Amino acid sequence: MTKEINIDDNLIEDVKKAREENNRLMFEFGNLKLERISLEQRMNDIEKLESDMTAKYKGNVSKEQKVANKLKNKYGDGVVNLDKGIFIPNEDKK
Repeated sequence: MTKEINIDDNLIEDVKKAREENNRLMFEFGNLKLERISLEQRMNDIEKLESDMTAKYKGNVSKEQKVANKLKNKYGDGVVNLDKGIFIPNEDKK
Protein backbone atom coordinates (compact mmCIF):
# COMPACT_ATOMS: atom_id res chain seq x y z
CA MET A 1 0.00 0.00 0.00
CA THR A 2 1.19 3.49 -0.88
CA LYS A 3 1.94 5.74 2.00
CA GLU A 4 -0.05 8.99 2.12
CA ILE A 5 1.82 12.21 2.75
CA ASN A 6 0.10 15.18 4.27
CA ILE A 7 0.61 18.38 2.32
CA ASP A 8 1.44 21.54 4.15
CA ASP A 9 -1.71 23.64 4.72
CA ASN A 10 -0.04 26.72 3.28
CA LEU A 11 0.62 24.92 -0.03
CA ILE A 12 -2.95 23.64 -0.19
CA GLU A 13 -4.21 27.17 0.44
CA ASP A 14 -1.91 28.55 -2.29
CA VAL A 15 -3.26 26.01 -4.81
CA LYS A 16 -6.87 26.79 -3.81
CA LYS A 17 -6.23 30.54 -4.24
CA ALA A 18 -4.62 29.98 -7.63
CA ARG A 19 -7.61 27.89 -8.78
CA GLU A 20 -10.06 30.48 -7.49
CA GLU A 21 -8.16 33.21 -9.31
CA ASN A 22 -8.14 31.12 -12.52
CA ASN A 23 -11.88 30.57 -12.21
CA ARG A 24 -12.44 34.30 -11.69
CA LEU A 25 -10.25 35.12 -14.70
CA MET A 26 -12.07 32.60 -16.90
CA PHE A 27 -15.37 34.17 -15.86
CA GLU A 28 -14.03 37.64 -16.73
CA PHE A 29 -12.72 36.36 -20.08
CA GLY A 30 -16.21 35.02 -20.79
CA ASN A 31 -17.73 38.39 -19.93
CA LEU A 32 -15.22 40.14 -22.18
CA LYS A 33 -16.11 37.83 -25.04
CA LEU A 34 -19.83 38.51 -24.57
CA GLU A 35 -19.10 42.24 -24.48
CA ARG A 36 -17.06 41.93 -27.70
CA ILE A 37 -19.94 40.11 -29.39
CA SER A 38 -22.32 42.89 -28.35
CA LEU A 39 -19.93 45.60 -29.52
CA GLU A 40 -19.36 43.87 -32.86
CA GLN A 41 -23.11 43.66 -33.39
CA ARG A 42 -23.47 47.34 -32.52
CA MET A 43 -20.65 48.21 -34.96
CA ASN A 44 -22.40 46.20 -37.68
CA ASP A 45 -25.62 48.10 -36.95
CA ILE A 46 -23.79 51.43 -37.07
CA GLU A 47 -22.06 50.51 -40.35
CA LYS A 48 -25.44 49.58 -41.87
CA LEU A 49 -26.95 52.89 -40.72
CA GLU A 50 -23.95 54.76 -42.07
CA SER A 51 -24.26 53.01 -45.42
CA ASP A 52 -27.99 53.77 -45.60
CA MET A 53 -27.45 57.41 -44.69
CA THR A 54 -24.64 57.75 -47.23
CA ALA A 55 -26.93 56.42 -49.97
CA LYS A 56 -29.71 58.80 -48.90
CA TYR A 57 -27.28 61.73 -48.80
CA LYS A 58 -25.96 60.97 -52.29
CA GLY A 59 -29.53 60.67 -53.57
CA ASN A 60 -30.45 64.01 -52.01
CA VAL A 61 -27.36 65.71 -53.48
CA SER A 62 -28.36 64.36 -56.89
CA LYS A 63 -31.93 65.62 -56.41
CA GLU A 64 -30.65 69.05 -55.38
CA GLN A 65 -28.39 69.19 -58.45
CA LYS A 66 -31.35 68.35 -60.73
CA VAL A 67 -33.39 71.17 -59.20
CA ALA A 68 -30.43 73.56 -59.58
CA ASN A 69 -30.16 72.56 -63.25
CA LYS A 70 -33.89 73.19 -63.77
CA LEU A 71 -33.50 76.65 -62.23
CA LYS A 72 -30.50 77.38 -64.44
CA ASN A 73 -32.34 76.19 -67.57
CA LYS A 74 -35.38 78.29 -66.72
CA TYR A 75 -33.73 81.47 -65.40
CA GLY A 76 -30.09 81.30 -66.53
CA ASP A 77 -27.02 81.86 -64.39
CA GLY A 78 -27.57 83.60 -61.11
CA VAL A 79 -28.27 83.26 -57.42
CA VAL A 80 -31.41 82.02 -55.71
CA ASN A 81 -32.47 83.63 -52.44
CA LEU A 82 -34.56 80.91 -50.80
CA ASP A 83 -35.67 83.15 -47.93
CA LYS A 84 -37.22 85.71 -50.29
CA GLY A 85 -38.09 83.23 -53.05
CA ILE A 86 -36.34 85.29 -55.69
CA PHE A 87 -33.78 84.76 -58.43
CA ILE A 88 -31.04 87.31 -59.03
CA PRO A 89 -29.51 86.93 -62.49
CA ASN A 90 -25.77 87.32 -62.98
CA GLU A 91 -24.82 90.53 -64.75
CA ASP A 92 -23.55 89.96 -68.27
CA LYS A 93 -19.84 90.60 -68.54
CA LYS A 94 -19.10 92.10 -71.94
